[in-house]
Amino acid sequence: MNLLSAYEKFNQAHPAQGALASYRQAAFDYASKKGLPTRKDEDWHYTSVKVLGEKEFTPSAVNPMEPSHETLLEIKKILNPDFVNVVFFNGVLNRTLSNDLPTGFTLRELSEYPAMFHDTFDALNGAYMTKPFALNVTKETSVEKPVNFVFFTSSEGGPALMIHPRIRLDVGTRSSVKVLESHYGQGAAYFVNSVFDLHVADSATVTYARIQAENDSAINIGRTRITLGKNANLQSLVLATGASLSRHSLEVLLKGHGANADVLGVYAVKGSQHADNTTVIDHQVGECNTNQLYKGILDDESKAVFCGKVLIQKDAQKANSAQLNNNLLLSSKAEADSKPSLEIYADDVKAAHGSTVGQLNREELFYLLSRAIPKDKAMQMLSYGFLSEVIYKISDEDIQKWLSRHLDEAFKRLHVESLK
Repeated sequence: MNLLSAYEKFNQAHPAQGALASYRQAAFDYASKKGLPTRKDEDWHYTSVKVLGEKEFTPSAVNPMEPSHETLLEIKKILNPDFVNVVFFNGVLNRTLSNDLPTGFTLRELSEYPAMFHDTFDALNGAYMTKPFALNVTKETSVEKPVNFVFFTSSEGGPALMIHPRIRLDVGTRSSVKVLESHYGQGAAYFVNSVFDLHVADSATVTYARIQAENDSAINIGRTRITLGKNANLQSLVLATGASLSRHSLEVLLKGHGANADVLGVYAVKGSQHADNTTVIDHQVGECNTNQLYKGILDDESKAVFCGKVLIQKDAQKANSAQLNNNLLLSSKAEADSKPSLEIYADDVKAAHGSTVGQLNREELFYLLSRAIPKDKAMQMLSYGFLSEVIYKISDEDIQKWLSRHLDEAFKRLHVESLK
């Protein structure tokens, strides 16, 4: 079964009623008509998803499985006891592994659906939607513990699965929360296609972090949409270290005057991994500030893509925006494609963008070598420092530690011989 031919069996296994049935059918029709993007599509020029058309994937709802004892132990290893963990196994909420939601969070069934689809993957997510739900954070709620939505995927000897998670989170006025989205997996190749919608109301503050640490044979396509109201504040960071092919599309829509957003990204890839980060920062009203910084490190024959667009619309006077993408190549065969861009339709704004692709600083390396630090260790120290700078911009120390631990794991897998 390919991405579309599996739909009929999926519908039989999980029939939908009412608005959800109509939405799923509309999504399937869109995806069927549009097809998978190719490199001829400008938005996918640097990333090929041809492999998705060549492999067969089974919706997890058609072939549901329970986690084995060994898998349960594996999942427990990655759960952070300092977080409120909400765990999904193969796309299904596992209440045994999950903690209770904190006071102020309410769960409801998703009853309203987007009127349009952004691309084929957005539509596929809608077509294979089973039990959509949404969370609300009551206004003037402050939650200190991060809420971590954990998605763990495993075929465990069965067919290659495809999972289409979707979360919608509405954060009420003057609330303050920390929300995490993390993706892990094991076993044979599988395909995860997620959508995370985050709506931040006026004067609310949100810290959002997304980790993609999938199995090396996995394919992870993700989309995050964030809308900010008046005087809303956002700190976001995405970290990608896993999957053979990954792409994360991030849209930040500034819809209220005085909104602020720090948009951060880190990726560390090796072997033949391909990691794509595509972002759109849309200033729709004036007096908003955005700072965007993405950094990546590439080893072996890996490839990374950064395509970032900052859009400042005509009514967004006094917008202030900065965008920067830096890449560090540890191998002559690694490749980084960077395409930052600005579209400005207002005349009273401050905006800057830039990108770099380079190698380790020889003077810094010489300094460490002169202190009797071995070359491999010195190069790892410099590489780690290059990326960790981004992580330390996140203000919450628990999230910093969590991100740093994942980065440590990624560095253990980098090939030391290529650092010579």
